[in-house]
Amino acid sequence: MPVASAPPPRGIRNHNPLNIRLNPANKWQGRVPPAENGDGAFEQFETAIWGLRAAAVLIIAHHDRRGADSIARLVALWAPPSENDTARYVGFVSRESGFGPDQPLDLHRAAHLKPVLLAMIRMENGCQPYTDAEIDAALARAGVLPPEKPLSASRTVKGGRAAATGTIGIAAVDALQQAIGPAQDTLADLAPTLDAAKWALLAVTLLGLGVMLWARIDDHRRGLR
Repeated sequence: MPVASAPPPRGIRNHNPLNIRLNPANKWQGRVPPAENGDGAFEQFETAIWGLRAAAVLIIAHHDRRGADSIARLVALWAPPSENDTARYVGFVSRESGFGPDQPLDLHRAAHLKPVLLAMIRMENGCQPYTDAEIDAALARAGVLPPEKPLSASRTVKGGRAAATGTIGIAAVDALQQAIGPAQDTLADLAPTLDAAKWALLAVTLLGLGVMLWARIDDHRRGLR
């Protein structure tokens, strides 16, 4: 008889990975209305991205309004000693994020906010199930944009470069074939080799175009525009 798998942690089920408490006065974007909330103690969100966004917004609010500019200060507000083992929470987030407990942080920056958020998700749930695309989309909705990749490193540009290389290569083979036209009688054995090269370069072109198309479709599917 197959063993039933354990249900996801409460925060993951609620699409509320930092376990924000239910408060009817809050007007979170993407929340499940309080009248329809089946948990009763914690907020529920329609999708994980909305719950991740709310977590990021609340962390930034603590940073701006309550001086939570380090892991120690943030966790003291998020998980106070009256309810939690705050020291353990601080140590875990510090180790997982790579920042010192008292290291000054600018939680408006994705380079600081994202590692702290990921570590807090693990601490609250025992796991971190979200993709980079989901996290980045949530941070963008909270007004925090991820660092831009160099243009030359993007999938679309890499695919375009491969396509361009293949196209240029085909043109070069054509030019070479035309150049040997007058001597084709003596180089008859070389022409089939050039034809094979042209087909290989055509395959490179099609592959590059395919990478560009897949990158666009994949970004759209993940909600990245």
